[in-house]
Amino acid sequence: MQLLRPHIKVLYNGINITADVSESLISFTYTDNLDEADTLDIELEDAFQKWQNRWYPEKGAKIKAEIGIEGGLILDCGTFEVDEIEFTGLPDNINLRCIAAGFKEGQKRTAKSHVHEGKTLAEIVKTVASAAGLTVQGKISDVRISRIVQQKERDIRFLKRLATEYGYSFNVRDKAVIFIRKEELENSKSVAGFDKSELLGFSIKDKSSGTYKLASVKYHNPETGELISHTNSDGGADNTDDTLELKYTAASKAQAIEMTKAALRAANNLQQSGTVSLPGSPLLCAGNVITLWNLGLLSGDYIIHQSAHTISNDGGWVVDIEVYKVNYKFEDAQAKAKPKPEYSDDVELTKDEIANLF
Repeated sequence: MQLLRPHIKVLYNGINITADVSESLISFTYTDNLDEADTLDIELEDAFQKWQNRWYPEKGAKIKAEIGIEGGLILDCGTFEVDEIEFTGLPDNINLRCIAAGFKEGQKRTAKSHVHEGKTLAEIVKTVASAAGLTVQGKISDVRISRIVQQKERDIRFLKRLATEYGYSFNVRDKAVIFIRKEELENSKSVAGFDKSELLGFSIKDKSSGTYKLASVKYHNPETGELISHTNSDGGADNTDDTLELKYTAASKAQAIEMTKAALRAANNLQQSGTVSLPGSPLLCAGNVITLWNLGLLSGDYIIHQSAHTISNDGGWVVDIEVYKVNYKFEDAQAKAKPKPEYSDDVELTKDEIANLF
């Protein structure tokens, strides 16, 4: 399969160093994560010892990068901070390991303790993000939380914990906290479809271990003083009778409902999951849904949990993605186990029809 000619652009503390990087490039890997910090790794050959001397990178320097297809779509990777510099040999090579600037700056902040009382989830997220100098993107639930403790936690780690407990994806890009409900992402329309013959490689597992029919959490009833257990079946797997017992407690029935729903979906989403390698494309970003065809009962819609975009010195651009099947049910899988639709070249399609191909 012929790989498309890639385009990269690299700014170092605002200075365009694309030509210098391209001349020395061994590999350029941008890893886009749904729930973790994005990373950037740039490996450079240094036979003339420029990068280890006068061009030696500064730890903490800001790197802004973009990748794409020459003359086509461009993917803005964001802003990163140089976190680690590795010098290897022989031959002499330099590897720059960078982490998303927002995450890196958040890790430098002092851990704090604070009690949040009588606020909604949205209010808590905005308050904590603002204290960290960040804005918030995404629609967040107005479920009221009577009390939650931020116990010696950095703001970024506390926000990530809230996202996990309430079923949101969490990331920090530049100066913005991205909070998006995972259910919303999973129900998004597929951005592209790929036949098995178009894949460079794949490995997808179908498993039953670690899946649950129910999820349960305890919460305190302030009127009676009782510790009550709430059990949720929304998103439960049909091939098991196991119950997921959450180790933390909720402060209200509303919290218990959201927490158990989020935990059950998160556990069962990994029933059918794996890795896929594809030719480079700006569409292959974490959080996007793609459709895989001609994989039998494993065909269907998958959400990208992580995508590693690698551009190597031979000019190729390959994306290795981690995926899991969305809203999996056996009867739906049987219905979707069909070939990718084919359309005659002489048939003109409207924009709406093209959009509905996947």
